[in-house]
Amino acid sequence: MSKALLLIGSPRGKNTSRVLGEALLHGLTARGWRSETLLLPGLLEAQEGRARLLGEFLGADLTILAAPVYADSPPAPVMRALEFLAEEPGLKAKARRFAAVFNCGFPEPGHTSICLDVCRLFAREAGVGWAGGLGIGGGGAINGTRLADRGNMTRNLRRALEMAADDLARECDISPEAQTLASKPIVPGWLYLLLAESGWWLEALKRRTLFKLGDTPFRKP
Repeated sequence: MSKALLLIGSPRGKNTSRVLGEALLHGLTARGWRSETLLLPGLLEAQEGRARLLGEFLGADLTILAAPVYADSPPAPVMRALEFLAEEPGLKAKARRFAAVFNCGFPEPGHTSICLDVCRLFAREAGVGWAGGLGIGGGGAINGTRLADRGNMTRNLRRALEMAADDLARECDISPEAQTLASKPIVPGWLYLLLAESGWWLEALKRRTLFKLGDTPFRKP
């Protein structure tokens, strides 16, 4: 029986990355795969955690990384984990595959492209097969909620993850069709921007800075 390892790279507890990664993992377990999940934040701080990460990675046929985009790059715990694994010479001893799912807060999925390139280059450096990835925009609309609970809004995304799970279970790369479907907007751009702008106003109101949004205290006279 094949085994899949899910690495969650978000430092937040209830997070969109975990929802997306577990949805993909569920598709694999439904097709007869075994699975294991590891949280990367804090894992490499102790020798025990480093040993567990390496052991689980070596024992998996497929590893899936699910993480958010931080300023157009993966979070620091993800970078540390990839660097740690890439330095392990034993990775090349067995055919393994690696895939990734990244989500960003902006509605444009193109912000995930650098993160996916980082993962592709890691796979090449570590000697594992790059099975492709999914880039998802507007992750804030999910906000750690189960995809099914978001109803029609996540219909395309759920279908994309199901297609990706089927591809990976058959030891194929994630198809362009699944990638395209995952990149479709979760909510219309105008609505996302409206909600984001409302969030700024509400935050300013809560902090009593509503009438100070235009202040420039550090501007030189």
